[in-house]
Amino acid sequence: MDEERKDVLLPPTDIDAEKAVLGSMLKNQDARADVIALLRAEDFYLKEHQEIYKTMLDMDQRGTGVDITTVYSALKQRKTSDMVGGITYLSRLMDEAIVPSNARYYAETVADKSKMRQLINEAESIRDAAYSSELPPEDILDSAEQRILEIAHKSQRSSYVDINDVLFENIKNLQELEKSGAEKGTPTGFRDVDKILGGFQRTDLIILAARPGVGKTAFALNCAEYAASVGKKVMIFSLEMANTQLGERLLSMTSSVPLENIHKGTLSMEDWEDLSAAQDSFYGMDMVIDESSVITPLEMKNKCRRFKQEKGDLDLVVIDYLQLMSMGGYRIEQREKEIAAITRSIKIMAKELDCAVVLLSQLSRGPEQRGGDHMPKLSDLRDSGAIEQDADVVIFLKRDDYYSSEDERANIDDSTGLTCAVNIAKHRNGPVGVANLTWIPRYVKFGNMARE
Repeated sequence: MDEERKDVLLPPTDIDAEKAVLGSMLKNQDARADVIALLRAEDFYLKEHQEIYKTMLDMDQRGTGVDITTVYSALKQRKTSDMVGGITYLSRLMDEAIVPSNARYYAETVADKSKMRQLINEAESIRDAAYSSELPPEDILDSAEQRILEIAHKSQRSSYVDINDVLFENIKNLQELEKSGAEKGTPTGFRDVDKILGGFQRTDLIILAARPGVGKTAFALNCAEYAASVGKKVMIFSLEMANTQLGERLLSMTSSVPLENIHKGTLSMEDWEDLSAAQDSFYGMDMVIDESSVITPLEMKNKCRRFKQEKGDLDLVVIDYLQLMSMGGYRIEQREKEIAAITRSIKIMAKELDCAVVLLSQLSRGPEQRGGDHMPKLSDLRDSGAIEQDADVVIFLKRDDYYSSEDERANIDDSTGLTCAVNIAKHRNGPVGVANLTWIPRYVKFGNMARE
């Protein structure tokens, strides 16, 4: 019984495959190229195999010719030739590599066994962390999920990249953009906004801020709906509204049926037809809504990661809104630090998941207390200066009717509605500027202004 248990607990290995890999590398240059693209030294189970592989890898990088004699000489210089079994063992490796052209197959076998051992190690680490109770469950789950996914998708990626490779990728992307004529980022659907931003760019944290009731949620929903309609994959986190409320807004803005009529259920036959057509327009879109009222950045990142796995990509995340989020574990008097930690975590999430994140935020009362045009400033961002610091783009909304007195007529276009200034006040990688949009309150939507 004990003997059986010992066999079961042996780590997954294939020593013969390891030998075949190293023997093929000693025999054939093409085999070396195939193997180096797949394996790291740590993927070998035997220490002597790790040392032989590291030696050949080092020789290949220095441009030194690799054969049994040069490798043995290099091992002697490293004072490890006896540890690996000397020239006798190297000869045996070459003898056992009967078909060097199969090196890739052998390497894949070694890589698979290595992944299995890594999974076992991670499982043990998860167990130890859970037993220790030093970390909250959310942290353990997030770390475990991320590390297991890293194992699943592991490839020979380095943390640094040659500048020539970077520039080659830049040129290739530019050529593709020129050929397609499309925007590089996720389009917002607003002509003048896209003219300044070029769409929402991947890895960017976009702060969308305004005073309550100005239309932050409506603007974000407009952008999300348009992005999904052109084939982008979109995820919305609504901490304030239920998904049914967001659904009503989306139906109103796409059907041009007044939101008030949808709320009250006072709908004509024509309204029903328009709503049915609007519902059909969402068919096939990759857009999901998460209505968790309490959520941390860690939980959000996990949900986004799963969505990306299921859909194959993630282009845009909308979070409504920052001041309702929590990191957990902070006291009330540390709210400024907590907000800073949240925005930093969300910026890291945007980079790790390679998507644009639009984070809605409240403003302080600064615009109301100032005279003049009441245009919000970066200093009006509420709770923490880290919001401005972490953001790649900051967008302010200012509606003309928001500050007008009751007896003063706001800037109203009778055919379309009110006007709204979209002020791009910060743009880390491009110009800033103001784009004017139409605000149509009946349908809680924004639209492009008609060209003069």
